[in-house]
Amino acid sequence: MRFALLLLLLSGCSRDDPPVTFGGRTMGTTWSLRLDGGAGRISQKEIQQQLDSWESIISHWQTESALSRFNASTSNDWIAVPAELVEVVELAQKIGNDTDHALDITLAPLIDLWGFGAAGRRDTPPMDAEIAAAKAQCGWQHLHTRHDPPALRKNIPGLRINVSAVAEGWALDRLAKHLESNGTTRFLLEIGGEVLARGEWRVGVQTPAAPPGESAQTLLLKDQSIATSGVYRQHFSAAGKEYAHVLDPRTGRPIEHKLASVSVVQSNASLADGFATALLILGPEAGHLLAEKHGLSVVWFEREK
Repeated sequence: MRFALLLLLLSGCSRDDPPVTFGGRTMGTTWSLRLDGGAGRISQKEIQQQLDSWESIISHWQTESALSRFNASTSNDWIAVPAELVEVVELAQKIGNDTDHALDITLAPLIDLWGFGAAGRRDTPPMDAEIAAAKAQCGWQHLHTRHDPPALRKNIPGLRINVSAVAEGWALDRLAKHLESNGTTRFLLEIGGEVLARGEWRVGVQTPAAPPGESAQTLLLKDQSIATSGVYRQHFSAAGKEYAHVLDPRTGRPIEHKLASVSVVQSNASLADGFATALLILGPEAGHLLAEKHGLSVVWFEREK
């Protein structure tokens, strides 16, 4: 899974008028909004309250969130949850279906085991038996959704979910609809480095592991989104080997191929977010094939040996 990897540098808009900018914190990272032509009826407080509300539903860090309460349950019955959580889960499951299940939001037991979740860090890799035991508690096919009334159900008691691979993109799309409903037509939204543009804005794609401000490529977004997934900032080292925070659901282990980051440009921020993670998991060969299959615009960076 991906954890707020800030690979994108906002480079400003294409007009001479300076935009209005405000922001805050959400989902363990930061958010910002740039508005062209004044803030109008939109306020920082309004956006923050909306993000706080969603975070109380989909956060895997907040122990009282709807997602955390579902994770804590060992029941195999339907568990009532907010409609927003069902929407996020179904979004992730759809992307999983489209990527041969490279994206699997049920890997929370493995994410915690490897020290990349709410359970805390570790400095040595888990044993094979531990990985096998955690992997037995995962699997997208064991998770089910219901709309009326909204609910989730798990087939195995230990199944837990982590929707961080799609949460930021989902929130960006939701916020964009809210802004547009208020008559705001030109803006740039960003959460944790994931960006959604309405109108024309330029963004810079940062070289992996480069100091902030070093942009490898500048892209013009026009009513588009860009999302990035990478491995170079979240990892640990043991016995001379690095272990990335991005886990392959097929093995239950961190990915080991040469891709350092993947940035996906899409009209929909949710899809860009999820596909970026899936392509990174698949690696350079399978990832390129999947990108071609779905007609995705992608920026790839590979690690030097």
